[in-house]
Amino acid sequence: MKKHANDIAAIEPDNQDPEATVAASNGQATIRQKMNIETLEKFRSFLQDNPEKGKLHLQVKAIYEGHVGRSTVHVGPYGLDDEHVDRPTRHYTFPFGAWREVEEMSGIEGPTDRIEPVEMTLAAMAACLINSITVNAARLGIETSGLEISIKTTVDPRVMLDLRDPDDQMSSLGKIEYDVEVADNVSDEDLQTIRKLCRHSPVHGLIEQSVEISGKVRRA
Repeated sequence: MKKHANDIAAIEPDNQDPEATVAASNGQATIRQKMNIETLEKFRSFLQDNPEKGKLHLQVKAIYEGHVGRSTVHVGPYGLDDEHVDRPTRHYTFPFGAWREVEEMSGIEGPTDRIEPVEMTLAAMAACLINSITVNAARLGIETSGLEISIKTTVDPRVMLDLRDPDDQMSSLGKIEYDVEVADNVSDEDLQTIRKLCRHSPVHGLIEQSVEISGKVRRA
């Protein structure tokens, strides 16, 4: 990690905005929404100049609990280029299952409520949209306080229950619709920029390749 930090710190940003340039000349950091803009620009310049660097290698592990449909998923270790990162303070577990009513209909004993995998996928997309919007909005000087994102879809369980062929997955998955709500004082230009930033989300891109997605960005 230190090697990457040193590499990035050695590169001077070449596309700072005027506010950031003035702050830098005065020896003060430009902080927007708790982000150091000069540091972000150095990182962006590093990635621009080193296309082979900055790759994140991600992994998770799901462990079956011996109760149909239920698992514990572990998230923690990851890779940054050739560096493996695994520290005790970055280990997370998520209990997955389904909805109590659906478990009852499915004959699962001891039905209970748990986070369902598709719901977590939507949650990941919502969080990733916030990442792609706020990181770039802070850099561009766009205010995003009060930002809220809602996502919904429909799932037909027949493929999972082997009542339809896996080739029918697309007809069993509904369109994903997201709604981005921002403050009512956001300008038309900034609103259009936020719309574009939604498509910079990695999870949005991951899902968009196989499932239709539609979204709207609006003022509160």
